[in-house]
Amino acid sequence: MPYPMKILLLLLAALNPLTLHARLGENESQAKARYGDNVPELIGQNEKPLLPGARELAYNFQGWRVRAAYVGGVTHRVEYIKLSEAGPPKVMTEDELQAVLSAEAGKYKWREEKPRTGYESLNKLQTAVEGRKWERTDHALASLKLNLVLTVESREADKIEKKAAKASGSAPPVPGAAPKF
Repeated sequence: MPYPMKILLLLLAALNPLTLHARLGENESQAKARYGDNVPELIGQNEKPLLPGARELAYNFQGWRVRAAYVGGVTHRVEYIKLSEAGPPKVMTEDELQAVLSAEAGKYKWREEKPRTGYESLNKLQTAVEGRKWERTDHALASLKLNLVLTVESREADKIEKKAAKASGSAPPVPGAAPKF
C-alpha cells in the first residue's frame, strides 16, 4: 500500500468516533445501531435501577441482555448478563468476559484490581465475596459479580448517583451500615 494511502487510512480511523470511544459515553442512537431496538420487558419490575434518575433501556443482543443507563443523553453505567432460554442467567466464560471488556476498552486499557491481603486464600475469598474488579486508564470501573453480572461505569457514575439521591432527599445506602429500624 502506498505511503499516502496509509496516512489517509490512519487519519480516517482517528476521526471516526466509533473507533475512539467505548460503549460508555455512547448515545441512544449509537446503542440502537449497535444492539437493535430497546426491549423494555427485559427489565424486571422489581429490579433496582442501574443509576437512579437515569433513562434506562435494555437490549437483547446475541443472547445477552445489555442494560444501559443514560444521563445527559449518554451512557454512564452498562450491565451485561448472558441470557438463558429459561431460568437464571448463564455463567460468563473468561473469553466472553474479556470480549466485553475489550469492546468497552475503546482507546483505553483495563487493569484488574486484585485483593492484596497477604494471604492467597483470603484473596480468593475476598474475590468470591466481592467479585472481580477492573479500572480503565480513564478511571472507568468494571465489576463482575458471581461470574454472572458485569457492570461497567463511567468515572462520573458515582457522582451522578449521589447527586440523584441528594435531589430525592434520600442518602444512598452506606455499604455495611445497619438499617435503622
